[in-house]
Parts: sequence; structure tokens; C-alpha cells
Amino acid sequence: MGRIITIGVMVLLMAGAVYGASAITKKAGPYTVEMSMDRNPPVAGKNNTEIAVKDAAGKAVTDAKVIVEYSMPAMPGMPAMSYESEAEPKGGTYHAVISPSMTGSWNVAIKVSRAGKTHTARFTIDVR
Repeated sequence: MGRIITIGVMVLLMAGAVYGASAITKKAGPYTVEMSMDRNPPVAGKNNTEIAVKDAAGKAVTDAKVIVEYSMPAMPGMPAMSYESEAEPKGGTYHAVISPSMTGSWNVAIKVSRAGKTHTARFTIDVR
């Protein structure tokens, strides 16, 4: 009986760790882009966003220009919404504040510009 309880607790802890994770990782050309937010799920209003950009060798890229574009497509009776925020370098990552104006599904494009080329990682977030 004790073993079943132990296994049940371990399963619940693992499920909580997966659910609580707020980092999303995508590829943008030769880079790996990881986006995490201080709120999980994101909320309408201010959300602090941290972006890690790594090269093919896994080394942090700290000399890129990083732009975060976030948008919601048009819906009946409502025009499309589109915003942009330039991410500021902070240590080995980049920091941006995004402020979705309402709840729902938002498209996020993180544009990494370096050495004259721009690569984009695309994410979708569900704002609550």
C-alpha cells in the first residue's frame, strides 16, 4: 500500500512540474530560441518575458537584435491587433515586456537578427 502511495505522489509531482513549466523552445534558422514568462498562463496586461538564444553549439548568443512581435487575428466585430517590443540584453538572455490587450490565443514571433540575417521562431500563447 505504501508503495502505491509513493508512486502516486511521484506521478503527481511530475505532472505538476510539467504543467508548471512556462518555457517554450523553438528553432529559428541555426538558433534555438527559448521563451519563458513570469506568468503561467500569461495574462492580459503586463508579462515579463525572458528569451534565451543559443547557437548550434548550444552557446548563448548575446550580440543579436531580438524583436518580439505578438498579434491576435481579426474576429467578427473586432479588428486584428498587432504589437512589437524590442528585447533588451540582460546577462546571457534578452528581456521584453509584452502586454496582450485581451484574453485568447496570441501569435508570437521572436525575430533574431545577427550578421545581416533575420530568423524567426513562432509561438502561440493562450492568454487568460
